[in-house]
Amino acid sequence: MTKQRKILIWVLLLALLAPVILSMAPAARADNGISIMYVKTDNGKDLTVHAEPSRTSNSLGKLHYGDQVSVDWSYSGKKGWSMVVWGSQNGYVQTRHLTDRDPGPYQKPTKAPATPKPTKDPKKEAEELKKRQQELDSELLSERVSEPFYVAVRPGRSSGWVTFRVGPSNITSKITSYSADKELIVLSETMNWYRARDPETNKIGYILKNLTTRLDKQLIASESTDGVEKLGKLSVNGEFELTCKLPADYKLQVVEMRGESIIASVLSDDTAKPQMYLSIAYDELYADVDRMNDLSEEDIAALKASFEEQDDVTFQDAETGLGTRLLIVREVGSDTDFVDFLSVYKGYFVEFVMTPNPDSAVQELTEEQIQTAIQFLTDVMFVPVEK
Repeated sequence: MTKQRKILIWVLLLALLAPVILSMAPAARADNGISIMYVKTDNGKDLTVHAEPSRTSNSLGKLHYGDQVSVDWSYSGKKGWSMVVWGSQNGYVQTRHLTDRDPGPYQKPTKAPATPKPTKDPKKEAEELKKRQQELDSELLSERVSEPFYVAVRPGRSSGWVTFRVGPSNITSKITSYSADKELIVLSETMNWYRARDPETNKIGYILKNLTTRLDKQLIASESTDGVEKLGKLSVNGEFELTCKLPADYKLQVVEMRGESIIASVLSDDTAKPQMYLSIAYDELYADVDRMNDLSEEDIAALKASFEEQDDVTFQDAETGLGTRLLIVREVGSDTDFVDFLSVYKGYFVEFVMTPNPDSAVQELTEEQIQTAIQFLTDVMFVPVEK
């Protein structure tokens, strides 16, 4: 083979391979011209051509994955966007979805196989449950009744929640959850938990001690003696204390606490003796009233008018040991005989009710019993709490 023939063969081969070589080379980007680019989206979906370099601008149409598009590299506007030729006008696409090589058909990426969850060891599970049950038993054995006091919920995070449970353990059922500052009344406590009551719903459950803060205000009833007479005392929300001399054989006990109200009983085991109940509730109507003495005669008249539906009602004025006014209301009806003692103190409406014991053979209050109640109520003292 002559030298001239070899050269001719190489020239022919180069001519045949030139189109293939050119198709494999990246498209040249002219600094101030137009070049062909390819669409390559991350998920294989179409690429939107916008009227302006913004994703919120109008759509001019769509480019499919792998489509060729003419890019005008003279555009130097908004970063991250390229200007493309779209028919007789220009459009804009996000530059990151363009490539200078033909991406070929889209191939969906294969997901790595999920890591199998470790299988639980039944033996270890049983041991853990036994341990939790032993902890629950220990908590229950350590439970001691306490004088009621308020706590506020304090989650670990300000936006967190604390679970209120059926028992003093995380293995017991959930009653509800509370956010920060929710107030509860503690009835008893274990080593790590409080047994408390929600004053709004009256639900009773357990809450971890370290997720609460004890509050100063209290709502409690107690008994004491001054050496001669037995005294009953109610401490109301840290605002004031109500003390009274308890008649012989009578006990003071809280019946219900709900929000800023309390109902207590003054009862005797002797069914022949009448029953007495005390209700103290904050009333916005009396928010600015220090004592009942500050009410106008019109206010007293309106209070009396609330008893007009009763058949036979009489009214009598009295005072407590410290001079707080009492309004005594007595009704003698066909079915019920009762005496009602009303007062106002520090925004709280205070009411005592005396009725015959339902188990008593006599369902009428005697004059002696009425006088005992009047004496009992006039010995009541409202004492402000020093702060």
